[in-house]
Amino acid sequence: GLGKTTFAKEVYNDERVQKHFGLKAWFCVSEAYDAFRITKGLLQEIGSTDVKVDDNLNQLQVKLKESLKGKKFLIVLDDVWNDNYNKWDELRNIFAQGDIGSKIIVTTRKESVALMMGNEQISMDNLSIEASWSLFKRHAFENMDPMGHPELEEVGKQIADKCKGLPLALK
Repeated sequence: GLGKTTFAKEVYNDERVQKHFGLKAWFCVSEAYDAFRITKGLLQEIGSTDVKVDDNLNQLQVKLKESLKGKKFLIVLDDVWNDNYNKWDELRNIFAQGDIGSKIIVTTRKESVALMMGNEQISMDNLSIEASWSLFKRHAFENMDPMGHPELEEVGKQIADKCKGLPLALK
């Protein structure tokens, strides 16, 4: 609820990013790590054909490696939970075929995953009380002036406080 996926989507869909990368793929990993599902999903995202006929992980990974070879790509692995280094290291080798400047964005709520992935990290914190109230007010009073309803302000601030600075909850 801190906005990790929203932030990644903004980057992924940015016009400059669209022009910069020849190939883009987004895959929501979630709790269970499944190399087959991730590989197949990424192949489908980049528009690879004949994915349906393959039920062999190695064949799919070879196809993905060939599809990425020599191309500048952006891959987003959203909501990664698994921090088993060996499992991710196998997948990481596939991405090594990309052109210089290729990027992989990983969103996670687990610090251990971020540390394992290495490189640059952007940590997101809860919003301040002021920012929380501002965001809540913007959504709660969408088409009306909050100043015209002072009786709602106190209740609104209590609700915003219960959201504990989480943008998704405040929205």
